Amino acid sequence: MVLIAVLALVAAACGSASDMAAEQLAEELIEASGGGDVSVDVSGDGDDMTIEMETDEGSFSMGSGGDVPEGLEISVPDGGDVMSTMTAEEGIMATLSYEGSRYDEITGFYDDWTANAGGDWDRQSFNMESGGETARTTMWVLDSGEQSISVADCGEMVEGEGNAVCVTLIQGM
Repeated sequence: MVLIAVLALVAAACGSASDMAAEQLAEELIEASGGGDVSVDVSGDGDDMTIEMETDEGSFSMGSGGDVPEGLEISVPDGGDVMSTMTAEEGIMATLSYEGSRYDEITGFYDDWTANAGGDWDRQSFNMESGGETARTTMWVLDSGEQSISVADCGEMVEGEGNAVCVTLIQGM
């Protein structure tokens, strides 16, 4: 709960002086709540802002840009924009966005990848219709529960596109 409040506070900061004050306040609030030694860094502003947090247990990055975390064993299709990442002792999570027209291409990519990755992958798909629009989601979960992949229509997340495809990859969490 503290993390969510702190991230909202940091995201609301604007200008370099308030960025630094928000970063310091965020670090103090998280440390006071038992979060241990914490480092918060805010870069950019507006639509191009990135919030990075490092703790003794791992790291969290939210914003546009960045890289897929090292150690992620799930393949990633080319051309995506990293929206958020999280690494911890327990595992890795990454969320990427793609142009909405690539939904079928990306689900095909993960159909092929899971067929060749080893292990038994359970695939589920569902569509939801509302107001004449259809939202699609396809998920793959490794039988051990150690890895999962989700490909979903996610609205207007990619600039200039009417829709986007969001891919969430989870390993070990």
